[in-house]
Amino acid sequence: MINKCFIPFPKLETERLLLREVESTDVNQVFNILSDPKVAEYEYFYPVKTKEEANKFITRYKAELKDKEEITWGTIVKETDELVGMCCIGDFNEGARRCVIGYQIKQIEWGKGYATEAVAAIIDYGFNVMNINRIEAAITPGNDASVRVLEKLNFVKEGLLRERDLMKGKLEDGIIMSMLKREYKIVK
Repeated sequence: MINKCFIPFPKLETERLLLREVESTDVNQVFNILSDPKVAEYEYFYPVKTKEEANKFITRYKAELKDKEEITWGTIVKETDELVGMCCIGDFNEGARRCVIGYQIKQIEWGKGYATEAVAAIIDYGFNVMNINRIEAAITPGNDASVRVLEKLNFVKEGLLRERDLMKGKLEDGIIMSMLKREYKIVK
């Protein structure tokens, strides 16, 4: 079921966005996103310092796709053809039909609804094409904007897992939010 959803790469489209595979030619835009300390603030990675580091992210996205561990989409604004972020689903548990979602958006584009729009397309793909039953996210406390994105999409805040993730050398709590397939409604 899940394994059949990686090849060919699943391009997704919304009203304003195209979600496609991140390519090596996107390295400058990936660098601009991942080098921003505000984008990296609640992430496991430090801001990248070089384009070579940004390219390692792209290489990892491709390896995880090939190994069927994660699908990472580049979030492209159709009007400008600019890559403004990345969104992913991964950490698949095929037996439980569960996965985890994540996303980063370029700081200058915050507040425009791109994360909400991209995540909505990905959860639709997860539930209706991949036949996922549960999509979850673990959000570092303080990342209120990320919580709001998921609340807009009707994710349920389930609780706090103490010291869930190692982030930049420190154990951090995780706010757990999820949606079940039976709860899914298309959000426009």
